[in-house]
Formats: sequence, C-alpha cells, structure tokens
Amino acid sequence: MNNSQRRAGGKRATEPGRREETYREDAYREDAVATLEAHSDAVIKEVQRLAALAGIAVPRVASGTATPAVLRIVEEPGSEVKVRARFHPVYTQYFAAGSVVIALPEQAADLLELLVAAGSTRRGTIIGVLPAHGGAGASMLSSWLARHLSQEDSTGLIDLDPLSLGLAEDLGLAGDAGLRWADLNEDAGALVPGRLNAALPHLGDLRVLSADDRGAVPPSGESGERAISALSQVHKTTVLDLPRGAGLGHGISRGWLEWCDVVVIVSHPTSRGLEQCHRILAALPSHHKGIVVANGANGGSQAAALALELGHSQVFALHRLRNMQQDLEHGVRLGDRQRSTTAREVGRIAAACQEGA
Repeated sequence: MNNSQRRAGGKRATEPGRREETYREDAYREDAVATLEAHSDAVIKEVQRLAALAGIAVPRVASGTATPAVLRIVEEPGSEVKVRARFHPVYTQYFAAGSVVIALPEQAADLLELLVAAGSTRRGTIIGVLPAHGGAGASMLSSWLARHLSQEDSTGLIDLDPLSLGLAEDLGLAGDAGLRWADLNEDAGALVPGRLNAALPHLGDLRVLSADDRGAVPPSGESGERAISALSQVHKTTVLDLPRGAGLGHGISRGWLEWCDVVVIVSHPTSRGLEQCHRILAALPSHHKGIVVANGANGGSQAAALALELGHSQVFALHRLRNMQQDLEHGVRLGDRQRSTTAREVGRIAAACQEGA
C-alpha cells in the first residue's frame, strides 16, 4: 500500500471518550470507518467481535441511513445469518467495487479482512523519534514521550531499531507478559490490529512492541510496516523509535520514516550534532514536520541560540535527568518523575508534536 492509500479518507482516529448521539446504544459519528444495519443479536454480536479484532468501532445505524463510512454492512433478510458488505464509492480506487454477501460465522475471516482494509484508511498521528548520531538519547525520549502522551489517550510505542536490546525494561515492562518482536512471524502477513494490540505489554494506556534478548525488528522492513499500520489504526498516537539510518535515506528504514506525520530529531548540542541535524532536516520529505531536541542543552536560551545557528525554529532543550541510570536500576521507570525539569520539557515537546501533526 502506498502513502496515498494509507491516507485515503484522512488519518485521524476516532477520539475516545467523546460524548456522541446514539442509535440503539451504539455511538455514531460522521467519520465512522464502518457502519452496521442489523436487528438480530447473532449478526450484531459477530460483527462487533470482528470489529474488536480489527481495532475499529462499527456503530449501528437505522435502516436506509446514508453515511460516508468507508464500509457499509447490512444484514440480509432471511433465516440465515448473512450480511452484505459494500465499500463507499469514493474508495473504489483502493478497494473492489460492488458488494459481497458473507455468511456468518462461516465466512468471518472474509468480513474481518474487509474491516481491516476499511480501518487502514483511518490512522492516528504517527511521531518518529530519530537520533542524529550515536548515543543521542532518542530511545529514552521516545519512551518518555510515548508515556507522557498515553496519559491523555491511547498510545502505541514501536521499537524499530534492528540493533535494539529493548525498550520495555526502562518502562518497567521487561518481566511482563506479552508479545515481543521475536514472537511475531515475519511471514504471517497482515497483522490484525486489535488482536496485536491486546497481546502487547502495557503501562496504563501505553502499549509497547519492543525487542528483547531474543531479537529485534526484522531488517527486511515489511514486519515494521505491518506493525505501524496495525497499531496506528487503534491508537490516537503511535511513537516510532527509529534507527539512525532512517534520517539519511539508508535502507528499508526510510520507508518507516515515510509513515510519520512528525519527526523528532534528537542530538547533543554540539557543532557536529547540529551538522547532522541540518542534513536530516534537508532530507526530510516535504510533508514532514521536523522538530529538533537538543539533549543536554541547559535551557530555553541555549535552545534559542541553537535554533538560530541551525536556521530552524522548532528546537527544544532537554535536560539530562540526574541519576537516571540509578533510578532505572532501582525500578523507577522513565516518566515516573513527573515534577522534574526533564518531564516538563518532554511535555513541551509532546505539545509541539501534537500541534505539528
């Protein structure tokens, strides 16, 4: 699927928690991905079960309601449990035209495939965190940033560094049950969003797909794309911990960068670091919002000076948290120290990412 297909119909995920009008106890809004016209419990329960696996909401609407939903599912009359599924005409350049009748539960896999396809047209914001050089602190920031964002809404964090030893430990999730990269079959094809998300270790509303001592993301790139596609469908925000090569067009990781709405470039506040930042900013696709984080800068005044030197307005300071390594060794997770200067700076970076998305 190319970039225009990923963004078909917009990228925003449905916002959880919003009060909405209901029809027969189901929330409906104009940007619903799919809708259901049904009256029998058997159809309703099976469609909602499949929708949960696909990671999308499928509200019920009154018979004959005209909606702009990507996928319209209508119960077929008769004694058998069947539905007719049809994609909106606007999406026929991406999906098949016409309609198909599906028997449930015998052909549930077919309906699930259609629901996943419909869900692929709606995505939350994707933020890529990219090191300008080795040891820049990008993985620390991506984990802390994701945790901060998860305090407001559901957030996914994907470890996309093929050399990573894992992000879960710094978040206190190393011993928690759940899938890691080594548990995913590289040849399994598309990942079912809801199923993958539910199987990951989590900290509150943050779900994490991480490397561990058995291995990291496969270097082929396809598994990474499938994970980005799946988790960005079920989260308001997905944070990608990217490898350094992605910023300079090296290999398949450049494809992961293409998914991002915002790219956060992390560097030490040195001349060489700024030179690398300048190269990466110049190489970013035109639709990307670039934010630079000077890890180790002393504050806003130094960040302003660096912005002037770099010729880029979006430069943020990030203080090094004292005793961070000792904290981690004693079970204090990234983001636990919410009153620290570093935490406030992460909050400002998060706000800039949300504004730029």
